[in-house]
Amino acid sequence: MRDIIQVIGARTEKYADYFDICAAIVGCVPNVGVHVEENRAPTIVIDATKLIQDHLLPKIKGDGTCDDLFQYKHGFDSFFPAMGWICGNLSDGGIPLILGFDSLPAVSSDNLKAFCAAFGTTGSAPLFHMANVTPEAMGVDTIEKMLLSCGERRVEVTKEDLCKSYETLDSGKDDGDDVSLVALGNPHLSVEELERLSKLIDNDDRVKHEGVQVIATLGRHIQSKGNELGFTQKLESFGFQFITDTCWCMILDPPIIPSNSNAKILTNSGKYAHYGPGLTNRRIRFGSMYDCIEVAKSGKVRSGNGSSSLPQWLRSFSTHHLIRTIKNIK
Repeated sequence: MRDIIQVIGARTEKYADYFDICAAIVGCVPNVGVHVEENRAPTIVIDATKLIQDHLLPKIKGDGTCDDLFQYKHGFDSFFPAMGWICGNLSDGGIPLILGFDSLPAVSSDNLKAFCAAFGTTGSAPLFHMANVTPEAMGVDTIEKMLLSCGERRVEVTKEDLCKSYETLDSGKDDGDDVSLVALGNPHLSVEELERLSKLIDNDDRVKHEGVQVIATLGRHIQSKGNELGFTQKLESFGFQFITDTCWCMILDPPIIPSNSNAKILTNSGKYAHYGPGLTNRRIRFGSMYDCIEVAKSGKVRSGNGSSSLPQWLRSFSTHHLIRTIKNIK
């Protein structure tokens, strides 16, 4: 639901199960909450400008490229669910105005989908605004007005905040690197994601590891479109299994969930990384889409020695930061 509210600016609320069915029957909803214009105003600023400009953009621009393979190999796609999770935490129950994302080369609908799902796990607000990205927060005048509505409530996202997000979502990191299940599609995969996955499995000639299941959820209409374009058949030949019209948060037991209580599940979903441990009683690893395909082929998370699977660009920064700190001490 948050995907609709933010990305297309829909006038809808965060409804409990079955309420929307009742609304469809009677043809109306209560005129409360974020159906009301004044209730859609942000109440807190979450500023990620410095984080993005200092730590993410230099890596993108420094390598002189930002194509799909480069982004996925360096784990840039995992930035969005990790940031969604931490922004939900930092919003403190308010509707946030999030700054800084408009400086990125692109923010796709899949990026926003991943951000929204993770934001919903830790944030209680029914919506957020992202400056010059979401439709109600476009233009200097509109953003200035929103900044005024937030008053003094402002928080900056730091590198430490982002590292905490990755560390928390990657909660199974201390239990080894072997993985039994790669869980994709939370939220449901898009046609574009099916295409990217098809390209990633062709990155080299390795086949799927025999000890790893790769399962993805998606809508049946997306599966049909993927069939027409040849993406689902290609992924199935690699070893993907597809489940339609349900959510990973509704899949709780074997045979889909590994029967071994010590098994580990890898996901690229901030939402499933947050809820998965409690729902499945299994250890959850968190990584990028590239990480998911790497693990599907190798059977192990590439971080090694049970360490955190921080993305390459963030690990690189952390190392450089440590070196600079040591030099300054000397």
